[in-house]
Amino acid sequence: MGKQMSVEERLIRSEKDADELRRALDQSSIIVFTDANGVITYVNDKFCEISKYSREELIGKTHRLINSAHHHKEFFSNLWRTISAGKVWKGELKNKAKDGTFYWVFTTIVPFMDSSGKPIQYVAIRTDITELKQIEEQAQDQRVALLHAEKMASLGELAAGTAHELGNPLAAISGRMEFLEMQILSGKSTSEEILRSIGTVKELTERMTRIIRGMRALSRDGTHDPFQKVSVGLLVKDVLSFANEGLQKNNILVDVSEVDDRIEVNCQETQISQILVNLVGNARDAIVGFSEKWIKIQVLDQDSCIVIAVTDSGKGIPQEIAEKILLPFFTTKPAGKGSGLGLSISRTIIEKHNGQIYLDQASPNTRFVITLPK
Repeated sequence: MGKQMSVEERLIRSEKDADELRRALDQSSIIVFTDANGVITYVNDKFCEISKYSREELIGKTHRLINSAHHHKEFFSNLWRTISAGKVWKGELKNKAKDGTFYWVFTTIVPFMDSSGKPIQYVAIRTDITELKQIEEQAQDQRVALLHAEKMASLGELAAGTAHELGNPLAAISGRMEFLEMQILSGKSTSEEILRSIGTVKELTERMTRIIRGMRALSRDGTHDPFQKVSVGLLVKDVLSFANEGLQKNNILVDVSEVDDRIEVNCQETQISQILVNLVGNARDAIVGFSEKWIKIQVLDQDSCIVIAVTDSGKGIPQEIAEKILLPFFTTKPAGKGSGLGLSISRTIIEKHNGQIYLDQASPNTRFVITLPK
């Protein structure tokens, strides 16, 4: 039998193990101890290194010293509620070093409780994730660039149609004004005829305004726009105003009988316009060779959410394709005809709106559904 360690030997071994564990943590992690009020009582070298403050500058201060102002007040309120209740808090924090640079840390805060269940101190163990966050930011920049490219591709495709859509009312306005001028000069025009011509010009002008408004919304970056109440029905009509030429050219009927202008949703208007353009464009491309060609757009008020559905005369999408349809770079279009980004970008936008976008497999026709909280 092996020799058993004495109590003294076990204590020495335990202290040695604790020292080794502390040394290992010091080498790999940023360690901070605070009292129950959040006042710093201990920092290791790595914390000094990343914050660029000396130990003397940190001890006795709170973490307000390194607050980057990136996180809102509720973020820290939630943090303190969690650890004050004796629970472990985990999350990502952006801090500000002494030289003004920023760094990110993944943080675990563990409360130490007294016999009555009240926190007496906290230990924060952090890992530097600044490089990872920089990679994420680069990926986000690339995503924005891809989104812009997708929009520009849509604009390029719609440009010819838009010129046609604007050309028709412009020609009609010009003709109407020439006729009105002739009638006035000849002295044969009546007040009723003049008012009728003015009404026609106003209608044509409003149609052109919708086309331009829709194109302007699609061309700009709306990722940072504020959320505001928008009539979904008017949004649909703006989109159709400049997509209409491509639909008419291919003899595609559009049913908007279930689109109510009174239904509003809190959203980023430009972003939702981009999704509608994508869904209508996809539907058009999918059915262009069919004998039966129609697209139906619905805007429905369903209790706590607004539903926007785009259905076309296609007979649905096979299950193996449906499972991949919202993934980035997946496309069923021929090479050079689609980036495979439209639907995946749409999903990202809708998730940002706390909504959902999905393919309705229960529909006999191809039907994409968007739900948005009111």
